[in-house]
Amino acid sequence: MTNGKRAALIEESEAWRRQLALLEDENIHFKTRLAGILRHDFRKDQLEQLEYFQNRFLKMDEQLSLLRHEVGEQLYLLSQAGMHQNGQFKKVQDLQKRLEVKIIIVHENFSKLSTEFNGYLQEHFPLP
Repeated sequence: MTNGKRAALIEESEAWRRQLALLEDENIHFKTRLAGILRHDFRKDQLEQLEYFQNRFLKMDEQLSLLRHEVGEQLYLLSQAGMHQNGQFKKVQDLQKRLEVKIIIVHENFSKLSTEFNGYLQEHFPLP
């Protein structure tokens, strides 16, 4: 493996780590917004839908945390000096491709959740 390929994989993994941090921050924002709604007046018939969103946010937290851990492990593997021996680089490349797919899926899932929650808020809790 050349240092250039390794550096590119490290750069991509670092970018994923930053993206995941942004998604985690946005998920925190959603949970904070939801908590604000729950502290104030809401209709009892809205409780089920609000609980649905709370569960979705918690599941998203889990997904983001697991993926952040996997990216951290990948960065650790990439930092190992003897990685280019015994086909390790091929394994690391394969893992990088699987992580890329997981990142894409999490982005898509988060985008759907964000759109759904924001639409619900606009419909039921419009800002003055």
